[in-house]
Amino acid sequence: MDQVKLNGGEYVRVEGPAMIEVLRGKLYILGAQYDEGSRITILRARRVVAKAINDTELSVVLGPGGFVDKPKAGEEMIDEWDSKLSMGLKGSVIMVMGAMDSGKTTITTILVNKASSMGLKVGVVDADPGQNDLGPPTTVSCSILKGGKITHLSYMSPVKQVFLGSTNLEGNWYRAVYGVAKLVDYLKNIESVDFIVINTDGWVEGEGAVEYKRALVNAIKPNYVIIMRKSDEVNGLINGLGIGNMLILNAPPSMRIRDRNDRKIHRDMGYGRYLSPSRELTLNLTQVPVVNMPLTGRGLNGNLARLISSYLKVKPIYMDSLKNMVMVVSSMVKEPMLRSIPGGVAVLLQPNWENGLLVGLEDKDGFLITLAVLRRIYYNNGRIVVTVPKRLSNFELNNIRGIRVGSIRVNEQFEEIDKFSVIYKIERIISENGANPLT
Repeated sequence: MDQVKLNGGEYVRVEGPAMIEVLRGKLYILGAQYDEGSRITILRARRVVAKAINDTELSVVLGPGGFVDKPKAGEEMIDEWDSKLSMGLKGSVIMVMGAMDSGKTTITTILVNKASSMGLKVGVVDADPGQNDLGPPTTVSCSILKGGKITHLSYMSPVKQVFLGSTNLEGNWYRAVYGVAKLVDYLKNIESVDFIVINTDGWVEGEGAVEYKRALVNAIKPNYVIIMRKSDEVNGLINGLGIGNMLILNAPPSMRIRDRNDRKIHRDMGYGRYLSPSRELTLNLTQVPVVNMPLTGRGLNGNLARLISSYLKVKPIYMDSLKNMVMVVSSMVKEPMLRSIPGGVAVLLQPNWENGLLVGLEDKDGFLITLAVLRRIYYNNGRIVVTVPKRLSNFELNNIRGIRVGSIRVNEQFEEIDKFSVIYKIERIISENGANPLT
């Protein structure tokens, strides 16, 4: 246990796991004030900077890997951020952008606490499907805070989620725009929140990133866009958005940087936490359809099936169709592929193509009921077996109306092992032919 004494205006930096107790004085952390007797929990590998409002004494209990120190001049940006975060929050929507490890989540948390301290009902959207703090990876999620304060977004529980099917938005960002807009609409019109803050992903460089963020701004029409800047990595984004309601904040040079492996471990842990303990669930495809693939459970037989298999020169195990797209499962296929056929497109899949794919089980409005793992499809009777969290209630089960196939494959320990990227092309073809999988 460390005893820390601070003069008014001094800073202390704490990385978790840690427990801070205010023995004397007042402490300012992430937009919230903590008085004498307050206890603040800091999660593992999370770093906060606290400022003493007056002469203050703290007790800090550190867990494995935690530390406490006093930052040097210029290492932290609390005062600069506070001086610029003076916009009106009530009735506003604020979107936070920036590269990975630039302070987006910290700024989002500060805004949540500031709004909550004003007595506002706060809506939060986590729009980072790779490092989602509210819900599992592959989703965008929203939550609500009415009163109280937090030190990290993960202390909030998701109220609604949209399954994107991927942790990488390149090639899939159109679905993310739809999902974030859907969550904002829910918070505004169903939950009647007073203020919304949207924490976005770290994809900021390149034409695709700018196109995506511009589409997001056009769909949401936020009152303010905050861009976190480490160096020149956001210059293209700043110029590409071309909006006036933009606030640029400098990221602190001391930000903790997580590498690719750290991020994968974080995602794998996210899948495991969400899905464990698990059980198997069997669904009838004719009652709960797959919404983004030509898989109806009814099958395709007769002359048309024979003509297609002859044209493709494959011996099918199973064939199905939706609009002018045909799905063919054959042992002659070694990897997923698309082939043109007269009047349409065929997706050719190998046996057991489905095993381990993440799927979203959705309600009638397209919100995620639960993340699941596809295990097996029984083509002879139109049944599909998925792994779901054991905690899933009968009420939730009865509200499942659709299955959305994702692009990520996991193993038995829920660790990412492979991609099913062909799903993006399948979705687009189905969408172009009138059966829109995006909504």
